[in-house]
Amino acid sequence: MSAAAELVEGTWAIPVPTPFGGHTVAYLLAEDTGFSLIDTGWGSREGLTALMAGIEQAGFTPDELNGAAVTHHHYGHAGLLQALNQPDIWCGIHGHELKTLKDIRDGKAPTAGFEVPVPRVPAGTVLLADGAHLPLSGRTVQAVWTPGHTFGHTVLVEDHPEGALLYSGDHVLPEEESLEGRLGLDVGYLPRSVSAYTDSLRKLEQLPPDTLVLPGEGRPFYGLHDRVQQIVQARTARTAAVADAARHTADAAAQPAASRQADSLRTREARTPEHRALELIAEKTADLSDLPPGSFARFAALMDTASHMWAAGIPVNAHPLWHSR
Repeated sequence: MSAAAELVEGTWAIPVPTPFGGHTVAYLLAEDTGFSLIDTGWGSREGLTALMAGIEQAGFTPDELNGAAVTHHHYGHAGLLQALNQPDIWCGIHGHELKTLKDIRDGKAPTAGFEVPVPRVPAGTVLLADGAHLPLSGRTVQAVWTPGHTFGHTVLVEDHPEGALLYSGDHVLPEEESLEGRLGLDVGYLPRSVSAYTDSLRKLEQLPPDTLVLPGEGRPFYGLHDRVQQIVQARTARTAAVADAARHTADAAAQPAASRQADSLRTREARTPEHRALELIAEKTADLSDLPPGSFARFAALMDTASHMWAAGIPVNAHPLWHSR
């Protein structure tokens, strides 16, 4: 997707570039008067230019913006909130996400050693409690709390004349974006992230089978129920694989690295027995061959493994760390 496109009447998908070569999607919802957004895209000059171009292509001007709801606090989805801030607009976000942003700014949220851009939320904030309706004119869109990718992640469900629409954020992505779905990196939330994710995925099976899924990344798709089952089954299998790997890892993790060269191939955080055990389990249950030591992608894979260790009843006493370079 390289340009804004109207997917169903009155609903436009606007791709917003990220610094990583891809894009996230902001959705424009035309109202009786003006428009609102679901997610805003990455907060950058290039991102703002793309969003403004998409708004213009849909036939609106920025002054006609009524408000914006964000599915979760990550910068690729909420980063342009501050740039859109106007005196009379509303901003919808789940209370847990708002608290997370405040805790990150105050230095109270564990971030596993990595620094992330923190979106700033406009003053006119509407807390999106589970079941709340967005303040839209001429459209009915309801918030559904779906912890998993983040603890306050919220999807939006619309009763549209052309059929049910699910603005899924990062909760349900197309298979080509992430076969197993995408857990988040919230350190304090890891012990319950897998169970919360699968439970909230199953909640979406109450939606009609022909619901059109509008994800925060990737292409729109049908087949919500099948996709939910695919992710749940993949996560269940991964938990079982992690549990099996952990049973065969304790002795190996207690041994020092075979050589200085072998140790250098691991992340620097894997040199304690606890970190080494996590690394060994990840190597046995995920493909780390293309993820260089010290990279963010490898850190994310280790965090995912830690989540499944907790799901398997294995406490994780030393979480992976990652530092910007």
